[in-house]
Amino acid sequence: MSLGKPAKSWRKTVVVLAISALAISLLSACGGKEPAGNANGAFSDSGGNEGKTITIAAEAGGPYTEFYKKLSPEFTKQTGINVQFQEIPHDNMYERLVTEAAAGTGAIDIFQTDQPWIAQFAKQGFLEPIDGRLTEEEKKEFAPSALEAVSYEGKIYGLPYLVHTPILYYRTDLFEKAGLTKAPETWDEFREYAKKLTDNTNGISGTIVEGKQSGEPVTHLMDRFLQAGGKVLDGDKVVVDSPENLNAFKFLTGIQLEDKSSPAGAVSYDNADAHNMFMQGKVAMIMNWPYMYTLANDPAQSKVAGKFAVALQPAGKEKTSAVWSWGHGISSSSKNKDAAMEFVKWATSQQVLEQFGKQFINPVVKPAAVEALNADSTMKEEDKEAIAIMSEAVDYGQNVTTTPVFPAIQERLALSLSKIMTKQTTPEEELKAAQKDIEAIVGQ
Repeated sequence: MSLGKPAKSWRKTVVVLAISALAISLLSACGGKEPAGNANGAFSDSGGNEGKTITIAAEAGGPYTEFYKKLSPEFTKQTGINVQFQEIPHDNMYERLVTEAAAGTGAIDIFQTDQPWIAQFAKQGFLEPIDGRLTEEEKKEFAPSALEAVSYEGKIYGLPYLVHTPILYYRTDLFEKAGLTKAPETWDEFREYAKKLTDNTNGISGTIVEGKQSGEPVTHLMDRFLQAGGKVLDGDKVVVDSPENLNAFKFLTGIQLEDKSSPAGAVSYDNADAHNMFMQGKVAMIMNWPYMYTLANDPAQSKVAGKFAVALQPAGKEKTSAVWSWGHGISSSSKNKDAAMEFVKWATSQQVLEQFGKQFINPVVKPAAVEALNADSTMKEEDKEAIAIMSEAVDYGQNVTTTPVFPAIQERLALSLSKIMTKQTTPEEELKAAQKDIEAIVGQ
């Protein structure tokens, strides 16, 4: 799961943010607040929006875009609001949305938002705060961490259709062969299991530590920091050089360099490499995104279909992880904010989220929808259990993208991870260097 496209370097990202901030000064103020959408969540009455057309900027060819495209005629039938999708290749989405938002043309009403963009877009006025368009009852329908993932400085800037965090995938057949009867619950257990499951004769590694210098492995690194009791920012203060984060790196280097439970080539792996190796049957345990569940259970593309189970990530000092979201936010320059809000509410309604969870076997951001899926007699019990575990993982999650410059921080940490895992420097030296650079990024 891609989580935003950082700029070519963290220094360039800072420049991009500064230019975007200047561009927003050319925009007019967001204008008076329009009436809120239907408080009861019903969509049979569009409040005078019949006949209007809203435009959604969405990831081209993305499975979630296709999901909403297929369902949108039902929304139009219920509300009389027409929906058109402006599809943008993911690699171009960030730049395209910034350009549109800075121009303020109102050509796009709804942005399909990746979480690392939210803080920046909110700070610069690109997104409309929607707190006043939601009742307290509507807010309570979401898991707290779900709304936190789309919030900035206490205000909500969209509604998420997906909030997820990696979970543990493990080979039940290999566990049985090794005499392991349950998933590892702690870091210590995980390391011991990985050593025991490594079978060099048959080309099976116990696990994989991703070390490629790219944004994706950093999302997993954030999990390790949090689980060690560390973080990157404490409010606005940079705290990356800490004993807790050092322990996180020692956990990773211990698996990779000491135990050798991870393939030697993993220092150049990212998420795609890891999930391909798991699906090829070459690794016993990995921590990966929920989307892999359906792929790995497809016999046409996976050698481990029916041979694995999922669990919460093992805990270090803390039982937690970073949460990441995709959602819908309303452009501050939209001329159809009421109609756009109708769609945002519909797209995250319990009925639609039930279909979403069932189709993708993904975590669901409304507990009532999880309960409904659990009662669905047409679903397999193992799929129900997987959704429950994925959704529970979200409950333990924390939002780590609370700063507008997170993409730049993410890229700087990608350099740290690569340098440490390839033994170009020590964790102690690199954390000090990262501390200095990230302080420059946030302006300390």
